[in-house]
Amino acid sequence: MDADSGIRAVFEDERPLASQRLDLPGAGADSLTPPPPLVENGFLLSTLDWIESDTSAPRTVEAAAARVGMSPFHFHRRFAELMGETFGAYVRRTRLAHAAALICRSSTSIIEASLRSGYGSQAAFTRAFTRQFAMAPNRLRAMAQARAPQPRRLHVDLVEPATPVRQVAMPLIGMRFHGPLAQVPAHWHSFASALQAAGLPLEQMTAVGILYDDPGFTAPDRIRYDCTVVDTYSTFPNLRAPLRRLSLRESAFIRLDVDGPYQLIPEAVFGLCAVWLPRNRRALGEAPAYEMYRAPPWLARGCFSVSLLVPCTP
Repeated sequence: MDADSGIRAVFEDERPLASQRLDLPGAGADSLTPPPPLVENGFLLSTLDWIESDTSAPRTVEAAAARVGMSPFHFHRRFAELMGETFGAYVRRTRLAHAAALICRSSTSIIEASLRSGYGSQAAFTRAFTRQFAMAPNRLRAMAQARAPQPRRLHVDLVEPATPVRQVAMPLIGMRFHGPLAQVPAHWHSFASALQAAGLPLEQMTAVGILYDDPGFTAPDRIRYDCTVVDTYSTFPNLRAPLRRLSLRESAFIRLDVDGPYQLIPEAVFGLCAVWLPRNRRALGEAPAYEMYRAPPWLARGCFSVSLLVPCTP
């Protein structure tokens, strides 16, 4: 199969591999009220960034409330009202989904996954994990491996040019969205409109997308995605929600240039995790995955040019 026919096959398939949910107990949160498609509240944006800045650090509702100048009671009520779940449930769900991806998509040990998810003991982690997924971590790993879709020739061919790199930190300006990956192209148009409304010139912007969640363990309407641009306007006054400043984390990554429909990007992520990482004896890293756009995504007419960065161990 050549590359073009492989790409056509992905988009003729009703369920591309990268978008398939693993049919596992507790793998999603479909019964919860979905979060807002666009996060526009300043205190909520600040809180989400704080939670995500270090997945191993303790995060309590009291500390979260103090950061934004609210009482714990008022903070707890507003967070649940806006996000569709309590602060504690959100922290647990996102961290355990991250741990599940580490366990099921790589050779990361159970104890390492527990530490990287903020649990001080493997016993406490196993209890929380079992409540979330209705099975222990080692059993979920075995089941996920048995049920996981196998990479196609397309994925093997896609990742052939991938190379390990070290990416330095960069300041960013961004907006937070929730929803299926298929909505990402529309997110970029909304983001471009917000940048223009804030007086930031689009023609001088370098776009960066941030992917936080593995679709196998996250319900489609809860997938987190940041549209951002490199912040060359650090003295720009009075950035207001839904815009906020954040940063690309310095880390080791696998870099892969991808050109094609947006659906090809998650397929490339799947290929890097399922083919490149095990072949090169690497594990998933701690940072999110980044899409470094080589052409403005808000001008794309169905074809995107992206340098994909997937975090890996050195």
